[in-house]
Amino acid sequence: MVFCGAYMVEKGKGFGLGRGIFQFLAMLPMAVPGLVLGLAYIFFFNSPNNPLGFLYHTMGILVISTITHFYTVSHLTAMTALKQMDREFESVSASLKTPFYRTLRKVTVPVCLPAILDISIYLFVNAMTTVSAVVFLYGPHTNLASVAVLNMDDAGDIAPAAAMGMMIFYTNAIVRILHGLLTKGVLKKTQSWRTR
Repeated sequence: MVFCGAYMVEKGKGFGLGRGIFQFLAMLPMAVPGLVLGLAYIFFFNSPNNPLGFLYHTMGILVISTITHFYTVSHLTAMTALKQMDREFESVSASLKTPFYRTLRKVTVPVCLPAILDISIYLFVNAMTTVSAVVFLYGPHTNLASVAVLNMDDAGDIAPAAAMGMMIFYTNAIVRILHGLLTKGVLKKTQSWRTR
C-alpha cells in the first residue's frame, strides 16, 4: 500500500493537483504527535453517528492507526527508491506500448524490492513498540504488549513489566534476524544484476 501510494505520486502522469494533495497527506502524520492521533481516532470512531464506529476497540483500528502514524517515513523511503530509478524506463515502456502495470510488476518492483522489504521491517518494529496512539484505542480483547508494559508499570509490577519489555525486544530481534535472512535470500535470487 505504501509503495503503491509513492508510485502514484512519483511516477504518475497527469492529475498533478491530486498527486500534490496525496503527497501533503502522506507528510502530515510526521507533523502530528501520536498522542494527538490517538485522541483524534477516539473522537472520530467513537461517535455514535459514524458508520465506521464498529472499528473502535478492534485490531483493525490498531492496524490503521499504526500504519497512519508511521506512513510518512515509509512513504519517503519508497519515494527515494523510485527517484533513484531512471525515468527512461517509463518512456521506453510507453514507446513499446507496454502497459504501466506490466512495467511496474516486471521492472519497478524488482528494482525497488530492497526498499519494500525495509519498509516492512520498519513498520513491524515500530508497531511492536508504539504506545502513544494505540494507548487510547485498544480494547479488552486487543491488548498490546507495549501497552501491557505500561499498565504493569503503572500497577507497580516493575519486574513483569521489564520481562514483557525484554520479550518485545527478543521478538523484534528474532523477526529482524529472520527478515535479514529472508531478505538476503530473496535479494540474492532477484537482485543478482546489482553485482555485475
